[in-house]
Amino acid sequence: MTPEEWRRLEDLFERAGAVPPDARAAFLAEACPDDPALRSKVLSLLSVPTDASGALESVVSRSVEALAAETSSGQRVGPWRIVEPVGHGGMGLVYLAERADDEFAQRVALKLIRMPLATPELLSRFRSERQILANLNHPHIASLLDGGTSDGGVPYVAMEYVDGRALDRYCDEERLSIRDRLDLFLAVCDAVSHAHRNLIVHRDLKPGNILVTGDGTPKLLDFGIAKLLDPGDSTPSETQTGMLLMTPAYASPEQVRGEPVTTASDVYSLGIILYELLTGRRPYDVSTTDPVEVVRVVCDTMPNRPSSAAVTADAEPSTSPEERSRLRRTAPDRLHKQLSGDLDNIALMALRKEPERRYGSVEALAQDVRKYLRGLPVLAGPDTWRYRVSKFITRNRAAVSGTAAALLLVTALVSFYTVRLATERDRARLEAAKADQVASFLQGIFEVADPNRTQGENVSARELLDRGAGRIGAELADQPEVQATMLGVIGGVYMSLGLWDQALALRDSALTMTRALYGASSLETAHAMNGVASALTLSGRYPEADTLYRRSLDLMRRHLGDSDPEIAVTVMGLADIQQELGAFQQADSLYTEALRIRELHFAPESMAIAEVLDATAAVKKSQGDYSGAEALLRPPTPRQERRGRTAVPNLAGHLRTSLGRRPSLHGHGLTQSRHRVA
Repeated sequence: MTPEEWRRLEDLFERAGAVPPDARAAFLAEACPDDPALRSKVLSLLSVPTDASGALESVVSRSVEALAAETSSGQRVGPWRIVEPVGHGGMGLVYLAERADDEFAQRVALKLIRMPLATPELLSRFRSERQILANLNHPHIASLLDGGTSDGGVPYVAMEYVDGRALDRYCDEERLSIRDRLDLFLAVCDAVSHAHRNLIVHRDLKPGNILVTGDGTPKLLDFGIAKLLDPGDSTPSETQTGMLLMTPAYASPEQVRGEPVTTASDVYSLGIILYELLTGRRPYDVSTTDPVEVVRVVCDTMPNRPSSAAVTADAEPSTSPEERSRLRRTAPDRLHKQLSGDLDNIALMALRKEPERRYGSVEALAQDVRKYLRGLPVLAGPDTWRYRVSKFITRNRAAVSGTAAALLLVTALVSFYTVRLATERDRARLEAAKADQVASFLQGIFEVADPNRTQGENVSARELLDRGAGRIGAELADQPEVQATMLGVIGGVYMSLGLWDQALALRDSALTMTRALYGASSLETAHAMNGVASALTLSGRYPEADTLYRRSLDLMRRHLGDSDPEIAVTVMGLADIQQELGAFQQADSLYTEALRIRELHFAPESMAIAEVLDATAAVKKSQGDYSGAEALLRPPTPRQERRGRTAVPNLAGHLRTSLGRRPSLHGHGLTQSRHRVA
């Protein structure tokens, strides 16, 4: 059809629509006596039911089909030659096209306006789109390359052709982790923020408008329904034209109500995209086409927390919680834990129904995501002292875990009771009494060495330990958490004195109490297992220690991931056992894993790195690989020696020991020191 024929069809459609249905055929016969084919097309369009789905949507669909039929492969539009259709957007069809003037080779996405909708208002809007795209210059926004009008009077824009997959599809097909998905989301936020700084609201943000290329670069498409945030903009609103230029499943409450749209609407749509990337589900179902029902669902339905939605099965599931977790390289319980807290709060703050209660800008939303990735307190999180302290400990776990056992115990207890006193004032007296009991117990262990009480008699460290261990059960019977901790600590001191049996008995009791207090799958239980395993190792009971270390390692990975410094301690303990059992290849592999983890957290010249290199060299020496062992323990450069002089004071000793004989687990070498830490 020619542009003139399109305009004639549109005019007849609008005029006949105002006539009663039973009189339309007669009206068209009189208004268009010379073109029965055109009359048939108008009657076909008018036959679409005007129910909740809306006649206009079907008119648009039919118009798209007609325009597609009129636009064939090889047809020229300006300097471009159409190759094939690739889709359609809110205002027109999109084709893959290439240059036809032989000036140079270039492929573009060519967008043509739908001619039956080409009212002066929409033509003005289309030209505005071209200007909007011309003003945008960002690596994550598809750029405008050309624009004009075809020989048939059809306006067009030629945009950068993006060969990619929709954001959600790309993330699932590549099985991206939550962190990788958040990195992509931040790139999208940066693109939208750039548009906002140019006074542009996208108004149709959705995964289908965000394509990710093969190298993982997201590109934001289709500003066809964007509106300049210019007070002088006189373009009529969509409600005036009867058009709903949006995708209801990703639209904000103010959009579906037909209210003014601001940058807060894009924040809301980004919240839905974030929710879907995290959970594999949308916050609510907008499958209906009834405008009244769409408003009810979008404006009144409160979304579940992402951590719950991700692991909840649907009534008719397209994917199970297990499958959604697998697509994020994790398991349902770990996904629930990862999304709980900050990510829950971030997504739900972006999805608040009232625009003024959402993030004030896309930058603010992106900043909270970045803070989460860095372990910092987020704006959407609870602004409490306990929350900020927990984030500090998470960021500095390696340093905190390196503090001396006694200092850790006292600090933890004081912090614990201080927080409880501040937040649970109704239990203040009870907590103060418990704190006094702990302080009295710690003081009482050393009172037996007071010269006034011993009358000059020397009291050995062994006697102090024995008396302290004997008092734990009686004096801390009503303090099971403290009792379990003290059993582990005193057991560790027994180990440092070479008293394996006493150490094992206390640490075994600590494990039993910890399991009862916190559960068999808790991180606390994993730490207690490490304590027993180290005592078993030093007692020469390698098979039992091996079993316990492996169970502990599985629990710790479940709670901490694969790269936490605490994981390296457990891996080292397991590697020591393999070495003692003669399984040198397994030991070498485990030491390599421990080295990888510690290199993420410690300097190359640190004692933590030297310890792993020492152990690895001993394994290679046991396998006859003397050159490999020597390479691991070759003296550092002068600069490294200056930096490492304090951290590794006896490097020559390590060289002699590792190339000569591995220290016995029953002696006082590095291996025993590591087990004391455990």
